[in-house]
Amino acid sequence: MIEWLSPIRLTGTGEEEGAFDKAMTETEIAAVADRWLRQHQWETYPEVVIDTFPGRPDIIATRASICQVVECKRSLTLGVVEQASRWRWQDRPEQTGMPHLIWIVVQRSRGRRNELLSHLIREFGLGLMTIEKHPAMRFRYDVGHEVRPQEYRLHQEISPTIQPGSRRAARTLMAQLNPDMRIATPGARGGATTFMTPFKRTMAAIEQFMADGKEHHIEHILEWLNTHGGHHYATDRSAKSALPAHLDRLGYRRTRDYGPWFAHPQTEKEELA
Repeated sequence: MIEWLSPIRLTGTGEEEGAFDKAMTETEIAAVADRWLRQHQWETYPEVVIDTFPGRPDIIATRASICQVVECKRSLTLGVVEQASRWRWQDRPEQTGMPHLIWIVVQRSRGRRNELLSHLIREFGLGLMTIEKHPAMRFRYDVGHEVRPQEYRLHQEISPTIQPGSRRAARTLMAQLNPDMRIATPGARGGATTFMTPFKRTMAAIEQFMADGKEHHIEHILEWLNTHGGHHYATDRSAKSALPAHLDRLGYRRTRDYGPWFAHPQTEKEELA
């Protein structure tokens, strides 16, 4: 469980994008949440792609045997409550995974909070944290200027409860996390960030295997994958059927006129040099 102290204070440098703006972007909100978690020894996995779960949570965080999900939005709406509660709609969470805790993080508003949304958050056992931002300020003097960096104050509004079934299902979720999933920018979408997918992981493993420059049959590739972490396909048969087309598309060289024999494209360049 997170040891929330409210409010928590974090300070920027004044050099981050949007430091002087009052309004926070989703990326900024997620970056603040990610920074706080990491400062408290949580390992964070931004924008994680899992085959068995729709969408990409902004942050999955783990510490010891505890797992939590954080969804970040600029404001509290029915949409973000629905997004955070998707984990509750799974038919078989023991196969997909279920975090122990689910948080919604939004920028703090001066207006009155929607009571219906607060009721739904409590009904689903979610947590709500708001971030109060004091923008950076620039002071100009005759001999130069000084920047006072932005400050963030994190307020726990609603405490989350342990999600039903998570005591077992959280292990399933955590087992799907890999260190290479930590490359994304939290809160960034589309082409604004790079994130790891199961397909990318399979192809990265093939790249590692094929780097020896030798020709390999697709069966050899599958054998190596299965002894070095496996692949993301449901069966070896489906992998054997799909991978040759992907290897062709990525420029791997076919070394024989028959059968799926491949070599790394770099070997052809070396032969021509």
